[in-house]
Amino acid sequence: MQVAELTALGQISVRAGVKPEIGPGEVLLRTLAVGLCGTDLKAYRRGHPYFKPPCVLGHELVGRVTALGDGVLEVACGDRVACAPYAECGVCAMCRKGLAELCRSKSFISGALQEYVRVPRDIASRGLVRLEPHVDDITATLVEPVACALNGVERAGVTSQSTVLVVGGGPMGALLGLISRSQGAQVLVSEICEERGQKIENLGLLVVNPLRTSLSEEMRRTFDDEGADRVLVAVGDREVSEQAMAYANPGGTALLFGGLPSEERLSVDPFAIHYLELTLTGSFGFQLRHFHEAGRWIADHVAEARKLITGVVPFESIGEAFAEAEQTSGMKTVVSFLEDR
Repeated sequence: MQVAELTALGQISVRAGVKPEIGPGEVLLRTLAVGLCGTDLKAYRRGHPYFKPPCVLGHELVGRVTALGDGVLEVACGDRVACAPYAECGVCAMCRKGLAELCRSKSFISGALQEYVRVPRDIASRGLVRLEPHVDDITATLVEPVACALNGVERAGVTSQSTVLVVGGGPMGALLGLISRSQGAQVLVSEICEERGQKIENLGLLVVNPLRTSLSEEMRRTFDDEGADRVLVAVGDREVSEQAMAYANPGGTALLFGGLPSEERLSVDPFAIHYLELTLTGSFGFQLRHFHEAGRWIADHVAEARKLITGVVPFESIGEAFAEAEQTSGMKTVVSFLEDR
């Protein structure tokens, strides 16, 4: 089979590899499509502590079941599935506390940017979502990022009564906005890139460019309030995160969804936390229940979700896919595989 390997920072190439063998309880997937995300781009361009060259990137995986290990009953050969990149153990301290996204004993798939992927037993039994016929392979790569966004919206406590300010209109900010809206909330997205702002508007979401219009004034027009009940920060920037917290209403919640470097530190307003009962929280990854919920959400929102895919690049042009994914004017780039090879 063919494998795309990150050989050095900024260098990725396709090489020959050995088709995986599977054991009892495992599944072999023929890769159909893989979405590229911020983690992949960080590992590719700047380096990542968990993904050091040489390695195979990619975890937003859609594939077709081509072989089953003994005892697999959850899927059948020929099924198209979205595959969770990891599965929580269900028994560690974090899992028992209901924080399975922080599980200390997760099972993982290998990188997905290869023609075949072996799915280990824990993920094969609990982490595969069958795709409905009307959900195409490309759009289905969004199941994993939707799962992460569902966890974030849940952690922030968004309800049908909430006003929500999403700070950052990239693909994850767009998903946070779409999911919040689908739950009945009023949503406003703050985005400084005009091209991305236009794409957000095409999703039917309200957008404000804070370089041109005061956020407070726009929230007053949109929410009849100078703040929002929930502020979802979908950029990994210290200054933006600090500023965004100031837009949360008394009794509200600010969610740090975008990751910051481990050495970074934030300045917070203790008056707001104590006297205004502002909650500052974060979210990371997803639980398997979010992944299955994401499959249902995608099935119900295929048309709007598909608009988030702004680039589809064949596997053979993997370098072009990473170059396109780095363009801030776009949203999601997906690598497409040929099934008939």
